[in-house]
Amino acid sequence: MKATEVCPLCEGRRVILDPDPMRPARPCACAAQAASQGAVRGIPSRYREATFESFWDWWKIQHPREKIGSSLAQVDQLLEHPETRDTLGEDLRSKLDLIVHKCGPKPQPDGELAWRDLKPAQEPSGYRNLVNWARQDRDPSDFWWLDGPPGSGRSSLAAAALKACGERTRSGGLFVSVRAFTLELRDTYYDSRSFLNTDFLSERDRMGPLLAAPILVLDDFDRMDGDIRVVRAMAQLLDHRYSGELPTILTASRWAETLQAGDRENYPLLRLDDPSLFRRLASSKRVSLRPTLERLLESLNG
Repeated sequence: MKATEVCPLCEGRRVILDPDPMRPARPCACAAQAASQGAVRGIPSRYREATFESFWDWWKIQHPREKIGSSLAQVDQLLEHPETRDTLGEDLRSKLDLIVHKCGPKPQPDGELAWRDLKPAQEPSGYRNLVNWARQDRDPSDFWWLDGPPGSGRSSLAAAALKACGERTRSGGLFVSVRAFTLELRDTYYDSRSFLNTDFLSERDRMGPLLAAPILVLDDFDRMDGDIRVVRAMAQLLDHRYSGELPTILTASRWAETLQAGDRENYPLLRLDDPSLFRRLASSKRVSLRPTLERLLESLNG
């Protein structure tokens, strides 16, 4: 809730007074929202108003119904004809069948197809799992990995998930830009310290809030500074959070396994030769910031 708004139910008191003076006051829902917003720190101003609802409204504009409906109609025809259906792999065929079934095709008198619900085809792959976890603690995971190209909405979605989870747990959370943070972390080392580190903060000082955060977003994880000391510190952070079962949301331009196939300069964690860490990242619950149907059709064309 914005600071300038006053809740119409409690008029800013955070409790609702019953007209019957013999009945106790009860907490207003806005109190939990205000508490979670106060406890969640570090979200950049451009993402502070992010919610799952606002993300979804934006997503539907980027991936309009007309385009999704047209792709669904092509998939339906592909599955209807035995000669084309048999060319699909069993796994892909099963996934496409499920999406068409969930969207609910409805033949029209003019021969065109209408759809009951386009969301299963339109939403990002893994999106619903993230929403269920953040709001209802369903399908929990130590690591969530949100990947997509610049402008795909991954940071907004991470901020929305952080806020929703903070509101549910009332335990607070932290949003960190990995690029900015790792530059600050490098500034704690004696041979690279600059005039910006006037308080002479140590690596431990910098890492403390990230180690302790009940929920942590590491935004642009693939833009980590390449100093090997920084890389080791970030790996230790992930190990600590994994051991403590502290949920961590990582965003990156590409999926973890794709990054690991790159070179050491572009993905500094490769310099550690730590298979267990790579395995944990590759087993993250993934949200791919592309429509689910689009991803499946790309695998078909590939």
